[in-house]
Amino acid sequence: MYKVIIDTSAWIESFRPQCDKTFSYLVKDLIIKELVLLPGIIRAELLRGTKSRKEYDRLSDLLKGLTYLPVPEEFWARLSKFSYRLFRSGVIVPLTDTYIALLCIENNALILHCDRHFDLIARKTPLKVLSDEEPALKE
Repeated sequence: MYKVIIDTSAWIESFRPQCDKTFSYLVKDLIIKELVLLPGIIRAELLRGTKSRKEYDRLSDLLKGLTYLPVPEEFWARLSKFSYRLFRSGVIVPLTDTYIALLCIENNALILHCDRHFDLIARKTPLKVLSDEEPALKE
């Protein structure tokens, strides 16, 4: 069964009251099945966007229940090369997205997102994008 990194764009979408129910249930199901990997950059992006100290503390506590994905020092050299290759192949996306994409690739994890940059990266790399039809998530 694949692990999944949920990009900040997908987290934010899942928090919206008008979020599509299928999408919202997918995120909840991934959490319940303990399939979510949480890189520090996504944790930081989510917490930075909170509206109050109370919301910050509540979200921080909830995120502690997910599997944290540390980044070894050697990752940065691989990220530099990965980002360079993407850039040279015409895929010009934010460095944070290339960082998250490479984490997915190296950890054999799928990406759940609402950000077209990941689709661009997936066209040129082995990045696997999660769809709600993903058979690896069915038990």
